Amino acid sequence: MTTFRDAQHVYHVIGEFMKVPSRARTFEELRQWWGNSPAYYEEGDEVAKINSIGERIRKMNMVFEFQLREPSAVVSIDARQPGPGEYYSVSMGESTASPDLIVTTTGDVAHQFWGGQVSVPVALLTGKIRTNGSKKKALQLLPKITPAFSLYPRYLELIGEDELLKQLHVRR
Repeated sequence: MTTFRDAQHVYHVIGEFMKVPSRARTFEELRQWWGNSPAYYEEGDEVAKINSIGERIRKMNMVFEFQLREPSAVVSIDARQPGPGEYYSVSMGESTASPDLIVTTTGDVAHQFWGGQVSVPVALLTGKIRTNGSKKKALQLLPKITPAFSLYPRYLELIGEDELLKQLHVRR
């Protein structure tokens, strides 16, 4: 059994998660999004962490495409030509921008990756994650997005994806 039911499930979870740091966020915005969720609570550094991720990705000035198998889905981050007020834009499905780096993996590995359970250097060496483009660029991207690993389980909890949380072995 695969982690995600279909491409729409990938877009709902990973695609929407990647959108969170795509522009500057505020505490008020987080409260508006998640304040009514029974799982909602504030951790003091979340907004700063979210905004830092977006700023760091923007500075790379690149397009990254994440191609998933099992199920087949494509999520792209464009930090070359973000929209007004954005650090970067996120496209789900085929992107019109030519990517500087393509990262290919399965939905299962992508889920484990965002949950902080994948050693990227090992995954690159073993072929669990493949890149088309510079492996150096892939490894440069990693420290810019690793702060998101602690946010992903919280995000899953807030959007009601309990089964995905169980797969990460995260205790509430």
